Amino acid sequence: MRAVSYNIQWGCGRDGVVDLARVTRTIADADIIALQEVERNWKPEHGDEAAILSSLLPKHHWTYIASVDLDGSTVAPDGTVTTQRRQYGQMTLSRWPISSVRSWSLSKYPVYGQINDQSVVLETVVECPGHHLRVYNTHLNYLMQDQRMRQVEELRRIVEQAPRQGPVVSAPGVDPIHLNEDWLAMDTGRLPTMPDSAILMGDFNMRVNSPEYRRMVGSEDPTYGRGSPSAEHFADSMVVAGHPVEEGCTYPDFARDEFKRIDYCFLSFDLIPHVRRSWIDADADASDHQPVWTELEIGA
Repeated sequence: MRAVSYNIQWGCGRDGVVDLARVTRTIADADIIALQEVERNWKPEHGDEAAILSSLLPKHHWTYIASVDLDGSTVAPDGTVTTQRRQYGQMTLSRWPISSVRSWSLSKYPVYGQINDQSVVLETVVECPGHHLRVYNTHLNYLMQDQRMRQVEELRRIVEQAPRQGPVVSAPGVDPIHLNEDWLAMDTGRLPTMPDSAILMGDFNMRVNSPEYRRMVGSEDPTYGRGSPSAEHFADSMVVAGHPVEEGCTYPDFARDEFKRIDYCFLSFDLIPHVRRSWIDADADASDHQPVWTELEIGA
């Protein structure tokens, strides 16, 4: 199973051309796809990018959440309203059914003299054959480290509490006959699940030498350095796959910086043994970011 995270910058490549077909060619081999900065009617010339992307990947299921949702409606002279929302946010696609979807807004505070937009987390439960997965897709604050740190704490809490809270509809001990008779009219053969296994992907806007990153993966020990991943934290797929923690670049605009990885795939503890490889596609040119890939030996 291949998963990829890609901040597509609304499809604007390094040549300044908006080309969603180029985006989909870059990620077409993925089974699970987490995209950030996907627009829906944000700019008239870009259109509904979620609809366009889904049409270009017709064999994938998909869902979308707006991190920013503003009014784009028009009013005719006679007062008739044509409602339209201007949105940008995250889109998750899967080769297998997405059994349930939830989302959360993360804390964000105004910063004087700066544009600061909302961050959200999109949760999907993917029915990967033989191994259902929770997939989280997020784009953390780009502006301030303390705001990202707060968001990381919120993200950790969301992911850790989900299995205990259960699926989006839970009915422990309820007779299956009643499930079909209730107004919810649920298919007892496809009751939603909330599996333990989780993948967290997205543009985290944090470097590997930052406190936010250490909060995700754990701190180095002063004697033994960065040891094996612990169940208390999440594992960085690139490190699990054998890459040095400082290796790789997902945002080439940081050309002068020592650390250039800000996009990640993090894994829950139980998925670590399933990692076969992880890499950054340095040749991709469909955005100002580079996609991060992870290959897991699970499912079909």
